[in-house]
Amino acid sequence: MTYSWIAIILILCACASGPSPEQRAEQRVWKQQVFSHLSRLKSYPRQARAQGLAGQVEVEFTVDAQGRVVRQRILRNTGSALFVQAVQTWLSSASPLPAPPPWLLEGGEARVRAPFVFCPERHCPE
Repeated sequence: MTYSWIAIILILCACASGPSPEQRAEQRVWKQQVFSHLSRLKSYPRQARAQGLAGQVEVEFTVDAQGRVVRQRILRNTGSALFVQAVQTWLSSASPLPAPPPWLLEGGEARVRAPFVFCPERHCPE
């Protein structure tokens, strides 16, 4: 009998372990829409371009059910503070982003983690 309960618990845990393949596909599409929206705003900071600076800013941002950016946090910066400022400006001016799928919301919000890469055109990898 004990083994039956263990088997049932394991089955229930497996069922609730993550999004379905359809949900993962929907999440992927939503993230592509978000990044497409952000890419329209992206521009290389003029001062950084003039100095030939390169770097990457990894950011985590939180959006509400309507797609408004409610929080942003810089996780890592491998370049200039100019890049951090640029990313923060883009995220602030990008609202609203495409709304996240309802199932993705936790406490009415969804988190996105993304790298923003900055490199002078002549030095960008193909």
